[in-house]
Amino acid sequence: MGLLSACNISKHASNDARFLYKNKIQIQERTIARFYDADLMSQIKQMPNKKIVGIYRLGLRFHLLGASGKDNQFKQFLRYQIGEAPVIVDSSYIEASCKAMSAYLKTKGFYYPEIRYQVTGPAHRSTVIFNLSMGKPYTIYKIERHIADPVIDSIVTVNSEESFIRLGNPIQFENLLNEQNRITDLLRNNGYFGFSKELITFDFDTLRFGDFRALLGINIQNPDHFKTNQTFKIDSIHVSIDPGKDSTDFQACLPITYKEFSFAANGFPLNPSVLKSTLLISPNSLFSQKKSNGTFQRLNDLQLFKTVNINVVPNDENTDSASVNYTIRLVPASKYNFSIEPQLITTDQANLVSGSTYRNYGLATVFTSNINNIFKGAEILQFRYRIALEAQRGPSISEKPFFNSFESALNANLIFPKLLGFLTLDKAFENSINKTILSSSVLFEQNVNWKRTVFSLGLNYQFSKKQLTFQVTPSEISFIRTDFANNELANKSKNDPYLQSIFANNLITNSRVGLLYNNQSPKKNNSYFFIRWDVLELAGIIPSAIYEVFQLPKSDSGYYQLFGVRFFNYAKTYADVRFNHYIDVNNKVVYRLAIGCALPFWNSDEFVPFDKRFFNGGANSIRAFLPRSLGPGAYNVDGQLDRSGDVKIEANAEYRFNIFKRYFEGALFVDAGNIWRIKEDGRAEATFHIGDFYKQIAMGTGFGFRLNLDFLVFRIDWAVPVMDPRKTLSKRFVLPNYEDPSLLWDASILNFGVGYPF
Repeated sequence: MGLLSACNISKHASNDARFLYKNKIQIQERTIARFYDADLMSQIKQMPNKKIVGIYRLGLRFHLLGASGKDNQFKQFLRYQIGEAPVIVDSSYIEASCKAMSAYLKTKGFYYPEIRYQVTGPAHRSTVIFNLSMGKPYTIYKIERHIADPVIDSIVTVNSEESFIRLGNPIQFENLLNEQNRITDLLRNNGYFGFSKELITFDFDTLRFGDFRALLGINIQNPDHFKTNQTFKIDSIHVSIDPGKDSTDFQACLPITYKEFSFAANGFPLNPSVLKSTLLISPNSLFSQKKSNGTFQRLNDLQLFKTVNINVVPNDENTDSASVNYTIRLVPASKYNFSIEPQLITTDQANLVSGSTYRNYGLATVFTSNINNIFKGAEILQFRYRIALEAQRGPSISEKPFFNSFESALNANLIFPKLLGFLTLDKAFENSINKTILSSSVLFEQNVNWKRTVFSLGLNYQFSKKQLTFQVTPSEISFIRTDFANNELANKSKNDPYLQSIFANNLITNSRVGLLYNNQSPKKNNSYFFIRWDVLELAGIIPSAIYEVFQLPKSDSGYYQLFGVRFFNYAKTYADVRFNHYIDVNNKVVYRLAIGCALPFWNSDEFVPFDKRFFNGGANSIRAFLPRSLGPGAYNVDGQLDRSGDVKIEANAEYRFNIFKRYFEGALFVDAGNIWRIKEDGRAEATFHIGDFYKQIAMGTGFGFRLNLDFLVFRIDWAVPVMDPRKTLSKRFVLPNYEDPSLLWDASILNFGVGYPF
């Protein structure tokens, strides 16, 4: 109460020192206002004090608290370290804001806006209202091109459909800049090495047609002294590797000629064929800025060089045609990379004997190692080894030994900087980063429930271009062996199909297609999308086809087998869509929608493999429920073990706000969703039905705090259920129950995590 009562903001303000509470923009032309509100607001030069949860000015209150009473070091700490001085309404800032808005609107075609302002409200809650009449914009009524060079004129005309300038559109400065850059890139990609965007100008005639209709002229001049623009061909390409002054491997040598370029390795063990597949440029071809940029990107993506320098110089020799020479200088990176990452871990795991879920704590260490250029073809061999110990606790679990869960996992990836087996396709996709990844892994896990061993091998192709990455996995094979570590659980499994499906030896042969999209800008003040879509995963297609074609018999167990083990058939798709909505430097909202479906068929028409099923709850899902404590659907009985599903729907919204110096953050969140079985299995309300699935949605809400160190985020979230599908239909809305503090305490879930939940 001291912070609230001692800091009565109104008594600190006066008509001579009005506190800025809010800026407000009122646009007369409301039909188009929504397109300009945010950008106009960004032109305002004086912003009010930072708000917490959109309403509470905590920094201002700390400052005023530190300014009251007798001054001391603590009061100074409140004022200057935690607090934020009040923002006093300043007319000079308001005038500057009006000028900035007017200049901005001019870039959008509104040349004669009217902007007035007024300051309203009490002194401690002053609102500056900007009243705008944008007026009528000048629109493009006719376009004329004035291009001195007829060849350039024909190139620009042929590609005019890609123009940013369209008839009927307002004259926007941004579109003119984009058009200037587009034409420059177009010509430089067609051999015009010496062309610069300064040769492109625009002029307007706003009087000829009247009624705010303008004639737009696009002018492309010739260089100085009326010379025509020349096209340049590539004369020579020279690549050299410079290990650097500190390298003991440096061996100066004469360059060799390899196909279309000269190459001086200087002791660096690199097969020149790697450069041949990486270079998108070749002698006697026209200069192309696009191919130069693509070559630079590909050389960097090899991860072999810490410095890539491409220098393009016009040829001074007197020849019949203009030409350029390429000099590419490469400085190698370290061949070996090694790191150790110790971890404190917390997980949630179901006890299959008691049917309950408990939080576990433990220690882990991750060892990673990269060997670059291992076969002299820019290949990268990656190793990752993780070892973890956890202490699982529960009423039926002995406290000795203290660490009773162990995990050891080794992953190895061999990465090739090309599409193995598809080299023609690799060259055709010249503007993407292409990789082939051969992967293998082995995992051993032992806990109070089981011993589990997983072996896997896979082949993966990746195509990356700007914000989009495609992944194609033609083949992946996984063998999973699980044995009981608990006699009670072994006896219980004899009559439980769910446990039988977990502890059967599983063989999964699958193929996958997926994509990843992320349009996040290096600037932190932009909204962006993140989309991960596992478009389709198919398992068991090849062995199924073999059995069908050759009419092979089933095994004694009643299933088809491969290498003496039953294989699975399923089709699966999963999409995770996130939108980060930037409000201002202190506030943003993040939305997430995750939808997935897995359909078992043929040789495994009852269950999808345990590792491929959907689960929910926990620190990165529906935080008001423990992991694997929900579903399927509304089915819930004492001692229930199966909390997995074939269908998943989950939605999350989290409002994040800065509390202190951008290191300490707060969050308010709502999570909702559930999992369902896709086929009827005799359990009431466990199967997904389009007509009533919404009645089985779980929902939770809560708040959290984050310590944001930029490179690492520590997180704690408190959550309580709002809708609990585990209860009968009439009692699923549980929020009114929390009038009783003891019930609120019992329902509370505390989640710890590293990184944001999504």
